[in-house]
Amino acid sequence: MIYEKPKTHDDNIGYTLLKAARTQYLATTLASTFQLPHPLLVRGVDGVGGGPFYNPRDNSITLPYGFASVVFSILKQDNPNQTNYQLGSAFGAVQSFLLAHEFGHALVTNFRLPVLGSNEDAADKIATILVLKASAGAQYATDAARFFADFSGRQSPPAVADYADTHSLDLQRSFDILCDVAGTSKTNFQHIAALGVLPQSRLQTCPSQYQQDVDSITQELKPHLRGNIDLSAPK
Repeated sequence: MIYEKPKTHDDNIGYTLLKAARTQYLATTLASTFQLPHPLLVRGVDGVGGGPFYNPRDNSITLPYGFASVVFSILKQDNPNQTNYQLGSAFGAVQSFLLAHEFGHALVTNFRLPVLGSNEDAADKIATILVLKASAGAQYATDAARFFADFSGRQSPPAVADYADTHSLDLQRSFDILCDVAGTSKTNFQHIAALGVLPQSRLQTCPSQYQQDVDSITQELKPHLRGNIDLSAPK
């Protein structure tokens, strides 16, 4: 991973946050988990832009410092009672998901994976399954879902441009992540149900949704894994 030298105060905050979140370690772990046919470059840069993005032309992921700073600001604004440690942990979880999302795009491109539907939804699915592999994956994914719910304030109410965007609405992304978390185990199902966010009609479909996601992603990615790695989440 390459970090550009930050030039502004906000960029320096984002740079510090990315370093503290061990972004370089996560990027290395993700890349070394798969037999990528081409080297993957992850770079931290100044500014906000449109947020993190994957560029298939040079097989790179760009993480803008300004966007990292925005993420932390939203977390702090919507969770005023949390300590700096809690906010830092939440930021690390969100950053892990965002990086895994862009890495999902890299996997689709590098391995020419079939995508039936939205590329952005597919990247979210891959990111969710990869994040759930961590020992505290359910909490990381839940924190990421909470961030998208908080971030959805910018789409209240959604404008035509929001409906036309390649990404699903922020709340849809949040609910879809939570549904996969709920599907991983009975304990996580009860935890997500207790949040009172997902309606029962959706909640009941979560175990089958999660299993379908795992089966589909495993089928496509297993030939490209280094070693015998189980992509399903720990029970």
